[in-house]
Amino acid sequence: MSNASARRASAALFVALMGMASPAAAQQGRIWSFSLDEAKPQMAFLNYGVPETDDSFGGFHCDAHSGATTLFISETDGKQKAGKAATAILAVGDAKTKVAGKLVPNEEAGVPSFEGRIAADDPIFAAMARGEALVVTIGGSKQSAPLKGAAEKIGKFVEACKKK
Repeated sequence: MSNASARRASAALFVALMGMASPAAAQQGRIWSFSLDEAKPQMAFLNYGVPETDDSFGGFHCDAHSGATTLFISETDGKQKAGKAATAILAVGDAKTKVAGKLVPNEEAGVPSFEGRIAADDPIFAAMARGEALVVTIGGSKQSAPLKGAAEKIGKFVEACKKK
């Protein structure tokens, strides 16, 4: 397996593990975390969940300095169908951005997850760094993640993902 294939498999595993969380699960203990792996090429991760568990709202990942990130939301709702195109609306206060993507299977939760691409320099990241909550709407599914204490991690993630 090539290094790039291994990295994509690693990202797929990360996404799969994130998909096992339930928004109804006890959300106490969820925090924003940032990590940068040591493999080449490096990947950066920004996740909101309970560390070292499968309890995850979702998050972002990127190939370092690629200029593009992938948004992954663990669960949408039962009215959504895996394999279909979808749009996620990210909002922080008055700042909003739309992310085109697709619904992917999540057998563990019984409802699809969402995956889409967003530029590393999208203004929503700056809004997240100074905002109070990230609200994600996908079809009839609306979820939020508090942003208190996340500014530094968001900044590190954007710095790791933006083009050099």
